Order: sequence, then structure tokens, then C-alpha cells
Amino acid sequence: MRKEHESLNEAIREHQSSIDTLSAQITSYQAQVKEIEERQRKTESEEIKAITLAKEEAEATLAKIRSESQDLASSADAWMQEQSKLRQKLDELRRKIDPQRSEQVQLQERCEQLERLLQNQAKEQEEVESQVQSQQIQLTEIQADIQSSLTSVQSLAEGVGELDQAVTTHQQTLERLFKEQRDKQRQLDKLEAQDQAQQEAQGTYASKVILNSGIRGVCGLVANLGRVEPQYQVALETAAGNRLGHLVVEDDQVAAEGIELLKQQRAGRATFLPLNKLRMPRGLQDLGYLDGAVGYAIDLIDFDPKYESVFANVFGNTVVFETLSSARRYIGSYRMVTLDGELLEPSGAMTGGSRSQRSTLKFGTAEAGESLELQRLRDRLQEILQLLQPLERQLAKSQAQLRERTQQLGTERQQHREAQFKAEQLEKQLQKLFERKEQLTQQTQNYTTDLATATEKLKQLESSLPAQEVELANLQKQLGELEQSQTHGEWQTLQNRLSEQEKMVTARENALREAQKKLLTLGTDRDRLSERITLATQEISANEGRIEKAKTEQSNNFAKQQELEQSMLKLRFDMEELEEKIGSQKKARDEAEAKVRERTDAKQKLVWQLEKLVEKHQEHLSLLGELENQRKQQESELPEPLPELPEALGLEELQQELKSMQRRLEAMEPVNMLAIEEYDKTQARWEELTQKLTTLEDERTELLLRVEKFTTLRLQSFKEAFDVVNENFQLIFGGLSDGDGFLQLENPEDPFQGGLNLVAHPKGKPVQRLASMSGGEKSLTALSFIFALQRYRPSPFYALDEVDSFLDGVNVEKLSKTIQSQASETQFLVVSHRRPMIEAADRTIGVTQAKGTHTQVIGMQLRSQGSKDKDPAEAEQTEATV
Repeated sequence: MRKEHESLNEAIREHQSSIDTLSAQITSYQAQVKEIEERQRKTESEEIKAITLAKEEAEATLAKIRSESQDLASSADAWMQEQSKLRQKLDELRRKIDPQRSEQVQLQERCEQLERLLQNQAKEQEEVESQVQSQQIQLTEIQADIQSSLTSVQSLAEGVGELDQAVTTHQQTLERLFKEQRDKQRQLDKLEAQDQAQQEAQGTYASKVILNSGIRGVCGLVANLGRVEPQYQVALETAAGNRLGHLVVEDDQVAAEGIELLKQQRAGRATFLPLNKLRMPRGLQDLGYLDGAVGYAIDLIDFDPKYESVFANVFGNTVVFETLSSARRYIGSYRMVTLDGELLEPSGAMTGGSRSQRSTLKFGTAEAGESLELQRLRDRLQEILQLLQPLERQLAKSQAQLRERTQQLGTERQQHREAQFKAEQLEKQLQKLFERKEQLTQQTQNYTTDLATATEKLKQLESSLPAQEVELANLQKQLGELEQSQTHGEWQTLQNRLSEQEKMVTARENALREAQKKLLTLGTDRDRLSERITLATQEISANEGRIEKAKTEQSNNFAKQQELEQSMLKLRFDMEELEEKIGSQKKARDEAEAKVRERTDAKQKLVWQLEKLVEKHQEHLSLLGELENQRKQQESELPEPLPELPEALGLEELQQELKSMQRRLEAMEPVNMLAIEEYDKTQARWEELTQKLTTLEDERTELLLRVEKFTTLRLQSFKEAFDVVNENFQLIFGGLSDGDGFLQLENPEDPFQGGLNLVAHPKGKPVQRLASMSGGEKSLTALSFIFALQRYRPSPFYALDEVDSFLDGVNVEKLSKTIQSQASETQFLVVSHRRPMIEAADRTIGVTQAKGTHTQVIGMQLRSQGSKDKDPAEAEQTEATV
């Protein structure tokens, strides 16, 4: 708008400059006109008046002399008559020649004036032509710039579109990952809570607390203190039951400390088996006479002898049998368990069936392992955490590029608009120049026509005047000869005086004609200057009109500019408010997301640290146990009593003995000197593998990002296709059944984890399940879905085999019309026995039964010919069409 305003100001200045120039010319022309009018007035009032007065006096004198001459006529009557005739002819010829001479002078002046005007017009035409060529060159250059700018705008717009699509994909992927992270975290928390509740129910949680507490004297779980052969593991674990989770401790004091700890931490309940208080059960009987018995359960487990009382209390007199049938014969005598896990109590109770696949305590394990679902959730959460940061970086980079490209696009579009405005201004100026050029051409033609007419008249005068002048000269010669005849002196003197007076009159007439010619020239000059003043005034009026139009456009543009500035100011304020709101909301969102991520990371780190601390604690406990065992073993290997160093052995003796031992060590050399070189090679190899591992991790992250982006794009494509197919299904089903229906996703949030429902509501019936529909309703619903898919992405052809067999005649006609409408885009091959479908076909082939078991393909006429003449039964028999 500012560029347009400046351009209008420049045009106004140019028009005003032209007006000033033309006004100066008009002032000069008016001064010249005034001078010419003054000269005309002076010529008319003084010169012509004096010449006319002198002429009148000369004519009076001439008349007087002629009167005297008439008095003398009696003496020279014949001579006078001849002289009078000659003088009359001479006067008539003069009166005829004098106007022609005046017209000749005027035509000469007019021709000169027209030639000067034509020269001026030619110069102005050259200037206009030069301006036209210059502005056409400028217009061509600007149009080339406009085309280049348009190409740049289109390229930038495509880039902005691609970046906007990439930003949208990144944002949707990021939102989807955040949502998935929240969902997975909730699932993980839920499963962890369920796992913890299950552990509390099984007592394993309380066992974990005791095992991780560091209380001295805790031996471990019963399940961790024995080893079992695989073929007996099911039977022994069933027989032990929940007693596998009992804690074995050194004495009852340790058990009391553990119970107090569980109370303090509210960690549940646990059963402790103190070794110093357990009693061995009475001896077991011999089982040699029991058919199918494998043996007592305690005899089938391998354990440390000091834990014999523990396993004796766990299993008691439980007997292991091979099968349930062999154990049933001894129900009530023993506590029995089979190899398949059936448990038979002495009371007669029998327990068996399928075993749960949920993880429980087993022999040789300290606790139940983490489920695969938990592990998958943890792996997926860790994977999402790895993807979020690079995805946010890519999003920020794409947004920065989008802002930069958008700014470039705005600048380029502004330049494009400015170039278009310049081109429009140049086109307007060219239009004005073309109009001026046409006006000059028209004026030049008019001037040329006037010049040709004046020249033609001048030629006619120049061709007729010489003959008349020759005739005038002959008459004057005859008159002179006549006057030279012998007469008396008075007549001659009178005639001389008359001749002189006539010459004087002629001189006065010539002077009068010269004055009139001068006056005519002044009038011509005045008319030419008046014409110039008129043209300049018209040009000034045109320029004033252009200035007024430009001022009007300028005022309109100024008003528009003020409105735009107010709108821009309002939009800027609104944008600033929105940016502030968006900024605050983004800041709050970023802070919340940062807090969530920080807390999630902190929680994950704490979980990892806790797991590492638990592992280290277990390692330390295990190492402490090993060191304790080594200490006990070394203490058992030490001689008793321990040797004592002699008190007389001082520091110097000990140092000498130390040096002696060092010499003995040196005597054991040489050592492996290649160890350092091998260490350097191993270190270099380790660094190389570390770098490769980093590269692989980066590539894995990039591949995971692409997978997530493809997943987002796949969801977008699916939703677009689903919306279109759903719309097509609604239209087609409504046309076929006069009802309404739509497609419904079972899981709209994650369509690939659920199915698709066809919700159909035929006219006059409630919404039904597919199983409750009639055959025709099922066909119409299925066909509507097929046609909806076909309309979205047509196939080359479709083959339909008797799809109208369950439909009545009305619905067959509707189906045939639907197929006809769809057939404009693809080809349909339909097998049908129904007349409306056959009559709607473009090509019909009949198949009928021939003799025996053979079929025959026959040609069929369409509905307009043969089908009307056939018998209905015969037609029904042969109307199997493809």
C-alpha cells in the first residue's frame, strides 16, 4: 500500500509538472496573442485607416480628373469610348484578380502553418513512441520478474506445505507417544500394584523386605535351600505349597527381629522357621509294600544336612506316587502327591486339575520372576523415553524452518504484489500513451487532409492567375497605345494626371492590401496560438482530471491504508495477546511436561538405583556369606593352638625376612611383558566397539523415529480412507435400502487394535445385528460396503455371482441402477437369474441346459427386443447371464 501511495504521488507530481509547463506555454501564447491583437488593433485603427483615407482622397481626385475628362469627351468621343471600354475591362479584371491574390496569400500562410503543426506533431509522436518503447521494455522486465516471483512463491509455498505436513506429523507422533507413555505408565503402575498385591498375598513381598533388610541370621527361603530333579519338581512344589515361601532363620531371636521389622514397615506377614526350635518328626515307615509309590518327598530333595529339620517340617510324611490311580488306593493312610501334581490329604480331600501359568515360587529360585508383560511395558517405556528427546529436537528444527520459510514466503508475496502493482501502473500509462498516440495520429491525418486541400486550391489559383495577369497586361498595353494617339495638350495632360492619380490609387490599394494581408497573417497567427492554447487547456484539463483521479485513488488508498493499519494494529494486539496466552500455556505445558518427564526420569532412575542397590546388596550379602565361609574354612584349617611370633623378633628382622621374600618373588620372573600391549589392543578394540555401538544406537533411534512417523502417517491415511468410505457407505446404503447406516470402529483411539462394525438400520426396522437380519438385508449391507470401497479406490473390474438372489424385485431394480451408476468408472461382470438385472445389462450372454449334462451358450436380445416377446417361463429358464 505504501508503494502504491508513493507511485500515485509520483504520478501526481508528473501531471502537476506537465500542468505547470503547459500553463507557462499558455501564458506565453496568451502574451503573444495579446501582442498580435494589439498589432491588429493598431493596424486596423491607424495604418488601414490612414491608407483608406489616402485612398479615398486619391479616388476623389481621380473622380474629379475623370469628371474633367468627361468634359473633354466631346472633343474626343470615339477615343474616350474606346478608352472607357478598356478601363472598364481593366477594372473588372482587377476586381476579379485581387480576391484570388488575397486567397492565394491566405492559402500559402495556411500551408505553412499546417506544415509547422505537422512537424510538431511528428516530434511529439516520436517522443510518445519512445516513451511507449521504454515503458514496454520496463513492463516486459517487470512481467519477467512477476513470473520469476510467482515461481519462487509457488516453490516456497510447496516447501511451506511440506514443512507444515512434517511439523504436523511430528506433533501428532509426539502427542501419540506422550499418550502412549501415559497409558503404558498407568498399565505398568497397575501391573506393579497387582504384582505387589499378589506378592503380599503369597508372602513373597514380606520375604523380600526381610531378605533385603540385612538382618544377620537369615538363611533364606525354603525354595532357595533345596534342589530337586526335574521329574519330581511338580510333585514336590505341590506338596510344599505355600511353605516354599517360609523364611529359614538361625534362631527365634532373628525371627522376632524380622516380625518387628514387618510391623514397623507394614510389609505384611511371613512365616519364620528358626533352626534352634524346629523339631524332627518321628521316623518314617518303610514304603516297600506300597504299589506305585516313588518314595517319601523328603528323600527326593537335595539339601544341606543342617536344614533337615526344615524340610522334615515342610513335607512331613508326604509320599510321592507315580499316578493318581495308584495313590487312590491309599487315601486316608498317608498324605500323598502324584508326579502330575494331584494332592491327596489323609482326611480324604483330593486337589488337582490344570496348573496356573502364573509365576510362583519354585525350587532353586528365591522369588518369582517378572512377567513378560511387565518387561515389555518397561522396554516400551524406555524406548519412548529414548525417542521423545530426538523427536522434540526434530520438531523444534522443523518449526524453526517453517517460520523461516513462512517469513520468506510473506516477503516474496509482498514483492510479487508490488511488482503486479507496478505492472498495472505501467499498463495504465501505456494505455494513456496509446490513446495520446491515436489522438496525435488522428490530428496528423486531419492536418494532412487540410494541407492537401489547401495545396490543391493553391495549385488551382496558381494555374488560373497567370492567364488573367497576361490578359491584364494586354489591356494595359492597349490602353497605353490608345493614350499615345495625337490629342490636344489638355487631353494629354489630363490623361497624365489621370494616370498618375490612378497609379496613386493603385498604390493606395496595394498598401491597403498589404495592410489587410498583414492583418490576415496576424489573425492566422492568433488562431494558431488560440488553437495551441485550446490544446494546452485540454491537456491541462486532462492532467487535472488525472490528478483528481489520482488524488481520489490516493484518498481511497489512504482510507484503505488507515483501515488496514487499524486492522493490522488490532490483529497485532490480538496476535500479541494470543502469543502471550499461547506462550504462557506452552510454558505451563512445557513446565508440566518437563516436571512429568523429570519425575518419570527420577522415578525410573530411583527404580534403577533401587534395583542396582538391591543387586549390590545381594552381591554384598553373597560376598559376605562367601567371605564368612572362607573365614570359617580358613579358621578350621588353622592349627590349634595358633603359632606365636617370638617376642625377641624385632622390626629389622621382620624387614630382612620381607626382603628375602621379595628376592624370592623376583626369582620367579620373567613376567608376561606382552600383557601391556595386549591391554592396549583390547582397549583400542573396546573403544572401536563402543563407537560402533553408539552409531548403532543412533541408527536404531532414527529407525524407531521413522517407524513412529510411518505409524502416524498410517493412522492419518486410515482415518482419511475410513471417513471417505463411511460417507460413501451412508450414501449407498441409504439409496439401496431407504434406511440409514454407518461404519463404526471398535477402538477409535487405536483402530488397528480393534475391529469394524457395520451399523445398519433398514427402513421401518430397528437397528439389528447382522445375525438377526434377513438374507436380503445382509446382501444390501454387504453390497453397500463393497460399493463404498469401490467408489473410494476402484478396481479394474468386479465379478458378482447371484448377489441378487435374496432380493425382491424392487431391491433388484435399485441394485441394478446402482451397478449402472458405478459401471461408468469400472467394469462389472454379474451372474444373475433376475429379469431387472438382465434388462439393465449392456451385454447379455445366456447359458441354458442342453441335451444331457451339457450347457449351451446362446445369444440374447436386450429388453427392447426379444425379452418382451418371450414366454415368462421360457425367459426365466434361459436368463442366466454374465
